[in-house]
Amino acid sequence: MFEKLFGFKRSEEENEDLIRKTAIKEFSKNGVNGPSMYVAFQAVRERNEKENLGFTNNHLLNLVRDMAIGSAGAVEDTLYGGIMETHKNIESEIARLRSELSDEERRT
Repeated sequence: MFEKLFGFKRSEEENEDLIRKTAIKEFSKNGVNGPSMYVAFQAVRERNEKENLGFTNNHLLNLVRDMAIGSAGAVEDTLYGGIMETHKNIESEIARLRSELSDEERRT
């Protein structure tokens, strides 16, 4: 809103920070798992559209993946059998979400 009123525009890095904060907020609610990654993706997608940040869905998924890896802690590592397994599960969930998007949705 502030940007619209005074004509200021945020940098792409600042926009990415907004997306990261949104994803982290979602992961802090439910931990890092398949359903929470879907919810985080939907939340960042909604924020991207609402604030016209201009990120593609593919870019948003990459940011969600990075935040999921960063937010995963000892609980997820214990649950999935170690750090490497946690990363594999995150990557496979992001790949599943990406495959569910149509080609057109990936670019928009």
